[in-house]
This record gives sequence, C-alpha cells and structure tokens, in this order.
Amino acid sequence: MLEKSKKFAFYFLVILLSSFIFKEISDYLDKQKFLENLRYTDNTLENFYIVSKSNQTYILKGSKMVDKKDEYFIENPVLQYFGEKGSFTLTSEKGLYNNENKTAKFYENVSFQSKDVQMKTEYITIDTQKKLAYNDLPTTVSSKNMITTGKNLFLDFDKEVLKLDNVNTQIRGRND
Repeated sequence: MLEKSKKFAFYFLVILLSSFIFKEISDYLDKQKFLENLRYTDNTLENFYIVSKSNQTYILKGSKMVDKKDEYFIENPVLQYFGEKGSFTLTSEKGLYNNENKTAKFYENVSFQSKDVQMKTEYITIDTQKKLAYNDLPTTVSSKNMITTGKNLFLDFDKEVLKLDNVNTQIRGRND
C-alpha cells in the first residue's frame, strides 16, 4: 500500500510539474506575441527648448512636440531667429515641421514680430531651404506709421522682399 502511495505521489508530482512547465511556456509565448505587436509610433517632448547655432541662431520652444515619422506636430510654438540682418519671433497655436521637404507650417493666430514690423495671419508656410514664407490668406503687416492688409503673402528672407495682393494701406502720421 505504501508503494502505491509513493507511485501515486510521484505521478501526481510529474503531472503537476508538467502542467506548470506548459503554463510557463504558454505565458512566455503570449508575452512574445504581445511584444511583437507593440510598436513605438509617437515620440513626445513636453515643454521643450531647441537651439540651432551656426552663423545664425534659431530657438524653437513649445508646450508639446510629437514626432510622427518625417513630421513634427508642435503645440504653441515660439520660433526665434537671430542673424546678421536682424531678428524676429514667430508664434502660433499649432505648428508642423516636415523633415523631408524642410517646410514649417504655422496655424492659428500666427504673429510675426521684428524690431520694426509686426505681421498677423492665420496660416503661414516657411520653406527653410529656399528661405521663403508664403500663404494665401488675409495678412496684416503693421509698423509705427502704417497698417497694410492684403492676401497671398510672399516673403523672401534673403532678398528682403515682401509681396501682398489686394493691398489696402493706411499711413499714420502728421502733415507738416
């Protein structure tokens, strides 16, 4: 009788150990399937500050930047530029930078501030390679003595040329 109990206990232990091993193997395989399906698609920076220096300095700040392959979505971007010909600050509520074609797009309450000129619009595209800015929306450009409104902005940073269509300009000042 004692021998039958030993055999039963031995077989019970073998079955218990086998089921434990099979369960561990099953859990491991399930974990591997989960890890195979896990993908990191969005890299996010919050409250970021990026500086690019050469003969010109660019500073980009914002509350959030999300990297999606070749595009960076930016919330509350503030772009500051400091160069030999001057400096400016550009702000908006949303931005998008395309790394493939090197263009930056700024949306909603876009404001451009330099020493002498302010510009407001709802959308602007900046081609960083060609150093051009453009849009097809109404734009207001103002300075100390004038306010100009127009549409279809074209700005060449190198040539320092600004063009607008359908322009209305008001000049302030006194007649002497």
